Amino acid sequence: MRILAGKKWREKYLDYHKTKLEYRIQVLALKNLEKLEQVYHTRPKSLRLLWNYFPVVGLEGLITKTWSRLREERRNEKYVSCGIGRIIEKAEGGNFSEGDIVGFVAPWHPAIAERIVLPKELVFKIDTMPEFQKDTILYVPFQHGANNEKWWEGVRAWSIQAGIRISDEARAKLTDSARDEIIKTEWQNAERIQAGSPSTITERRGEATSAPSATKHGVLFGFGNYAKINIIPYSRPFVNIQTVHEIDPTQIFLEKRIKHWDTAPLPKENEKHDVYFVATYNHTHVPITLHALRQGAYVVVEKPVAMDYEELNELEQTLRSVGRKLFIGFHKRYGLFNRLALQDLGVQHGEPISYHSIVYELIQPELFWYNWPISRSTFFANGCHQIDHFLHLNNFSKPKDFDIKLLQDGAVEVWIELENDAVFTTTFSEKGVSRVGPRDHVELKVHNRNVRITDAIRYQSEDNSRIIRKRRIFKTNSYKDMYQTICRKIAENKEGDTIDSIVISTKLMLDLEEKLQTLKGWGDRYVRAKEEFSRYFKQPRT
Repeated sequence: MRILAGKKWREKYLDYHKTKLEYRIQVLALKNLEKLEQVYHTRPKSLRLLWNYFPVVGLEGLITKTWSRLREERRNEKYVSCGIGRIIEKAEGGNFSEGDIVGFVAPWHPAIAERIVLPKELVFKIDTMPEFQKDTILYVPFQHGANNEKWWEGVRAWSIQAGIRISDEARAKLTDSARDEIIKTEWQNAERIQAGSPSTITERRGEATSAPSATKHGVLFGFGNYAKINIIPYSRPFVNIQTVHEIDPTQIFLEKRIKHWDTAPLPKENEKHDVYFVATYNHTHVPITLHALRQGAYVVVEKPVAMDYEELNELEQTLRSVGRKLFIGFHKRYGLFNRLALQDLGVQHGEPISYHSIVYELIQPELFWYNWPISRSTFFANGCHQIDHFLHLNNFSKPKDFDIKLLQDGAVEVWIELENDAVFTTTFSEKGVSRVGPRDHVELKVHNRNVRITDAIRYQSEDNSRIIRKRRIFKTNSYKDMYQTICRKIAENKEGDTIDSIVISTKLMLDLEEKLQTLKGWGDRYVRAKEEFSRYFKQPRT
């Protein structure tokens, strides 16, 4: 389909994926109400920024990171819009049929898309309509200061993925305001966008090679910055990623090795691959992982692996049935500094190593998906790195006591005691600076010896009389080591992470998250969000 991006009417985009409860709509008239900001992590184009990052990620990391971010410019240009369209695919249980002319609110879309997909809550009856011309879209671009009422405030960057239900009352107010907006718009002065000869509706493009091969074939879910700079390049020698699922058509750029593209967020019921790489929204990790494991495939999933106890229990049962074919993307497990620390601290793996850290995460943009109720807390999403690293260094000794405290500025303090007598403390704050991304300061301690790791790039060990060792690496090294180690194991048909390590690490994070949710006064908001998400997406099974 065609999309207006970068002020150009561009062709050959895939269509948005449609669930059973959504309409597919051909856009006839559209008005941009607001250009959305604070939806993604974006950085200014700055030589100083490149200079700051160079000693952190190195030349290779700087080039790949910059190229990846530049390719996201079309994705970043999103608007809230309202308009008029024709139903071309109906929603299950909806009031409209194919061919009906309707009004709509598009809460998180490009300036114009030839076709959009919306749930029933954002589609409404419209009686007063402008005069349409054949093969033309009437378009009113966004104008600063044109509308200060912001009646659409409650659906800015809204998605069926967010787990936020639009109540009947909110829907009535929204549709009334949108209807009034459409009626008062001077469509006779609108721009005319040529939309003749529309392309065939297609959510998929290309075909993966099915011929037998010595190299395992892989699929990637989520074509974001992380996947582009880490998963795809570092898995390359061992796994042939041929298929990519990416829900945002504006994210999809031609990648030589990718043969098949799909905008579906979850695998098809009969979809099969040798290896699944899962780098999607956190709440979709388990559905994709279970689908893969039950067909005997390997899975490499980003953290967190499970969002609640029910998911963890189902994951554990599946792993005990199919075997160890799951790897979790905790890069700190794979860094060079782990081996150096064990040597310099003079301990064997599993002997107690106490761990103390201060973590400064980036403040999340206002409308970023980490803030969705279904995503739980940002501590749950990001604070798990240090906790898992602590458990890994102590060979996943079981926790015997722990607690969490929410400070008045929003920072989080955690302490943990393990059965092997190791102790963990951390302060997790989102008040860090963004000069070189997230920061963390870690100290590993045994009697009379200490290791200090700063920002995962600088290492120093010492005892009571001398500095034992200093070392510096690039931050990207541990990601490269992780994916190449994991993918080499997969290529050699070796086992994945131990089931105990998965369960102990994930359960501890869930225990802490449950306490934090109580401290934040969030009640059952995650449960309600998961129920809302489940209305649209059923877990695929094989």
